[in-house]
Amino acid sequence: MSDWFHTLDFSIYKSVLFAPHPQWLNTFMLFVTRPENFFLAIGVAAVFLWVRYGTRGRFLVVSCLVGITISDPLASRVLKELFHRIRPCHEIDPSRLLTGCANSFSFPSSHAVNIFSEATIVSLVYPAAAPFSYLFAGMVGYSRVYIGVHYPFDVLGGAMIGIGIGAVIVWLLKRCPPFRGLR
Repeated sequence: MSDWFHTLDFSIYKSVLFAPHPQWLNTFMLFVTRPENFFLAIGVAAVFLWVRYGTRGRFLVVSCLVGITISDPLASRVLKELFHRIRPCHEIDPSRLLTGCANSFSFPSSHAVNIFSEATIVSLVYPAAAPFSYLFAGMVGYSRVYIGVHYPFDVLGGAMIGIGIGAVIVWLLKRCPPFRGLR
């Protein structure tokens, strides 16, 4: 079963990586995959939510901060070390990659864990934002396979872990003062 799973995962990975890619899409995927490209926008949004949307806005900002504080080290330092899955970019010709291949392990995708945790938090606090949150999370997750640094199931597993983390954080924080009773 595990050989079948790896073969399927690697086959999907290669079909994404070796498909013809227009330069504009390569540029877009490299932009989307880099969290630092969004720090300014996230900071402005956090201040805006904190000031404009009262308790609900502050709850979202606090939840997202707790989410990233938990999800990133859990994925990067605990789960990757537990699973020891080698990145797919170590098994192919590096000239196919749009970026370098990290030496860290592959499962789960930390990007997917982090962004799906945040998308879940945003979606649970502001349900109308769910389609946009998950669309963006999906783009980030897909970009990890597209640029060649993760298997599809690394991203899918990371997404499921992130969704769970985000849901638990919202559930727990809604039980803490000053957010108790927040709907």
